[in-house]
Amino acid sequence: MRIIEQHCQGKRTDHSLNEDGLIITDDFAAVVDGATSKSVRHLWQPSGGVMAKDLALEVIAGLPADADMRQTQQAIDGRFRQAHSEHGADTAVFTDEPVERLQANAVVYSADRHEAWLFGDCQIMVNGEQIPTVKHVDELLGELRAFTALALRSKGEHQSPAAAATDPARAMILPFLRLQSQFANKRGPYGYFVFDGFTDPTYPIRTVNINPGDEVVLASDGYPLLRPSLAQSERELRRLKREDPELISEYQSTKGFTPGNDSFDDRTYLRFIA
Repeated sequence: MRIIEQHCQGKRTDHSLNEDGLIITDDFAAVVDGATSKSVRHLWQPSGGVMAKDLALEVIAGLPADADMRQTQQAIDGRFRQAHSEHGADTAVFTDEPVERLQANAVVYSADRHEAWLFGDCQIMVNGEQIPTVKHVDELLGELRAFTALALRSKGEHQSPAAAATDPARAMILPFLRLQSQFANKRGPYGYFVFDGFTDPTYPIRTVNINPGDEVVLASDGYPLLRPSLAQSERELRRLKREDPELISEYQSTKGFTPGNDSFDDRTYLRFIA
């Protein structure tokens, strides 16, 4: 691999709270996105997303060079399952309440196998062509938040996140965001893959063939409008922040830009030549 550029930045100024991460070894390149917590019990410190991100990166760093997609899935998911069992909480919590589990998405490139594996909704672009990874349930809940924000605005009860530190529309859809975890690693219209210690070992994982000389971009969904370069992707992010700060128009998200944060989400970008 020849690295062209890389960037990982949390939405908050405290880097220890960044739930995104990346890793580059002789054999693998990966972007990991720990899921934003919707926990009720708050079992993980500083957050489940940070813990999940750190554990996934730790596993990838130790993978054998010839590890395949299923071995990678099993290794990361097994480490999450181990963390659950080592936690002081009753393990039934993690079995019965999926919202309390460690959760992360990742896109992993294997130099040995000339493949990239899309575990969830992290993003990939190969030679300028992006592979769609948006989950249907995210589209549904993003639209629900837009509906809620516009309804509140019509009643005169809502301020843009540019002017208010809270996001009442997100607060209103939070019960649905928590319900979403019921579809984790299930098939069907609202099902989706996520590392959570309970993945299905046969779940369909999108595999992208990578040829020597291909230019590859791996990114988290903190770049909602992914472009072939970091500068272009950052420019689109700044434009969205200026033109659609609530993220309810051009790009509908389950959260918007809020004051004091650099962006609406943590973000990671890695571009290299295979």
